[in-house]
Amino acid sequence: MLRKQLMENRLRYTYFIMCFLNFTMIVFISSIIYITTKRICDMQEARTFLSMIDYLPKDPMHSMILSITAFVALLIVMRLRLKLHFETWQLVLCFLVESGLCLLIMERLYFSSNSILLLMMADLLTYITSNTYRFFFMVVLVTFYLGANYDFLSARVSMTSFYDYINCYNSFVKSLLLSVQNTLASLNIIVFIIYMVFLVQDKINENKRFLALNEELQSLNEQLKEYADIREKMGETRERNRLAREIHDTLGHTLTGLSVGLDACVLTCELDPKATRKQLSVLSETARRGLKDVRRSVDKLRPDALEHYTLKVAIDKMIKEFQEITDVTIHFVCHLPKLTFDSDEEEVIYRIIQEGMTNVVRHGHATKIYISIAKEENTLILIIEDNGIGCENIKPDFGLHHMQERIELLKGNIRFYGSSGFIIIAEIPIREGLEYD
Repeated sequence: MLRKQLMENRLRYTYFIMCFLNFTMIVFISSIIYITTKRICDMQEARTFLSMIDYLPKDPMHSMILSITAFVALLIVMRLRLKLHFETWQLVLCFLVESGLCLLIMERLYFSSNSILLLMMADLLTYITSNTYRFFFMVVLVTFYLGANYDFLSARVSMTSFYDYINCYNSFVKSLLLSVQNTLASLNIIVFIIYMVFLVQDKINENKRFLALNEELQSLNEQLKEYADIREKMGETRERNRLAREIHDTLGHTLTGLSVGLDACVLTCELDPKATRKQLSVLSETARRGLKDVRRSVDKLRPDALEHYTLKVAIDKMIKEFQEITDVTIHFVCHLPKLTFDSDEEEVIYRIIQEGMTNVVRHGHATKIYISIAKEENTLILIIEDNGIGCENIKPDFGLHHMQERIELLKGNIRFYGSSGFIIIAEIPIREGLEYD
């Protein structure tokens, strides 16, 4: 458990070490400058020291206080950038403020150390999420880092060197002070490299976790689809069983009575034709009542929209609702003056359009759907087309198979094409002029 916590917080600990090393470097260099300046004044060697340098040094105490204050302000600005969600211009302004504070610290230390820029690099690489901003800031900081040192700047600008202060001591003290400075600088670089290694490892682990989570989500999505299909099939099975029970109870009783009555008519048709005709009339009425009972059972399977609206209004309403919940653009064209058919025909038309739109979103990932209804002689032609990914090898699933079953009940024909988007063409014979009481 402890090891796991250390692994999770290693970036934070490494960052704290970098902050501590930079603070130590600032205090060390500024203290040496202050102590050396005081020593020169106490030994009355100021004239000699000033004759050795080309630039008048700054007040050492003021420089120490200013550099430490600037370092604290830098840490505060970094934390504020982390906690607050800055806009683009605020982020750039924050970067300029941090760069200015770093420049102030390095200038007060006579550019004897630029390790403070490594701390700023580490912070930006960790918390700047935009690759564009990250690349821009890093290019600026790397250029800044290469140029912000005494050896590079002294050739172009006159300035006091930290080494000028160290030269005031004997060889032993000089070597000791240089060793401390070089050790602190080397430690800063080493810790920065370690921080980068940890950061890369964390990014790799984060990507692995993301990929694993994505795979898990895909698996769960597939399971949900399978569950939805099972629920759909179960619902269809329950509805079919209900319908079977309804038909068994109504039609079975009716057919049994008809069978017995017709057998009686066969026996009496020659002996008593008048009674036979009367009996056939009763049987006809019984058959009509049985047909009405079956129709009432079947009508219970009709969509609610068709119970309250005409077919055209129901389709328009379904398309409008579907567009609102999916953001798919649907173009519906009807070339008929009215859509008035038998109930079973209306239900098939409605269900095919419904299932076609559902498949477009579920499998085709389309953004546009084109639906047209036309008529050629006594055949209704329904076309559903989309701009989705299509499917070269079409294997009818439950939805497409259900469409085929519905069309076959009406003696119609349905075809599927998937080379460019997905196209459904249904041809449904219309029973015009036929009435069933």
